Amino acid sequence: MEATLDVEWAHAMAPGANIVLLTSPVPETQGVQGMPEFLSLEKYALDHSLGKIISQSWATAENTLFTPAGQKVFKDFEEFYERAKRENVTVLAAAGDYGSAGQTATGFFPFPTVSFPASSPLATAVGGTSLYADLAGKYEYEIVWNNAAITLHGCGEADAGGGGVSQQFSEPAYQTVLPASVQKTLNHHRGIPDVAYNADPFTGILFYVGFFPDPNSNGYYHAGGTSEGSPQWAGIIADANQFAGHPLGFLNPKLYSIGSRGDNSGFFHDIKFGSNAFPFNGVPGYLATPGWDLATGWGTPNVEKLIRELAEQGDDDQGGD
Repeated sequence: MEATLDVEWAHAMAPGANIVLLTSPVPETQGVQGMPEFLSLEKYALDHSLGKIISQSWATAENTLFTPAGQKVFKDFEEFYERAKRENVTVLAAAGDYGSAGQTATGFFPFPTVSFPASSPLATAVGGTSLYADLAGKYEYEIVWNNAAITLHGCGEADAGGGGVSQQFSEPAYQTVLPASVQKTLNHHRGIPDVAYNADPFTGILFYVGFFPDPNSNGYYHAGGTSEGSPQWAGIIADANQFAGHPLGFLNPKLYSIGSRGDNSGFFHDIKFGSNAFPFNGVPGYLATPGWDLATGWGTPNVEKLIRELAEQGDDDQGGD
């Protein structure tokens, strides 16, 4: 189901793009298991020049990797992401679907956590919103995706857009442009997400499934989650690469340069309402605020304007030393 969702919606955003799906026989289950195999797949992609954008709709809480074996996973992935950066490959990652909480193999951590690989300073982390449009499909507004209040009343699952402060990674240089109020919360650590996208199942998307043996089970399914945002951002960046005429590569310095111009820049839909608090284990969350925040980053893309600006910044980068 996840692979189908990712491929179909990357394709929907970039119909002419070549899409390579890499699958592993070992699942990732909140910890080290499966992570080395995932990394081998991503290395294969770079070794064989399979593409210039990597979308990752999977995650584990950073705290599940705070072991010697987990620290090796961090190190190996960060070395790979450095290579991807050198080779002008964009790396995207879903920020997670449990708000400010982190999932363990049996439940949730009792304190705020963030997800890896989204927390890597070398990945662009995609958070979640609830998107509202009128009957003609015209954009109206967005808020932080958080179904927790609905779930407390017995409807739906406990889901919210991931975001918070990394315990593993220091603050990257591109986040030093954020204001003093944010810096106090970050306390010299990496904050996520960087950007966001619609992720609420109640305002979500349809995707088609055709692989069930029983044909009555095939058809359109409704979906949500930040794992729908990462492949759609991948499709958008494929469009941006095409428009620019070359791969844009590592996005974060460009995104923060654009976002820090202020509320009137028009390159993002700035999300100003909602919280990603996860009340089921008392974990506090983060509020959406004007500008960048730990619930939705810079917000969701105003795609036409953002693509043009990213292409122009990419052209400037091509001419640098």
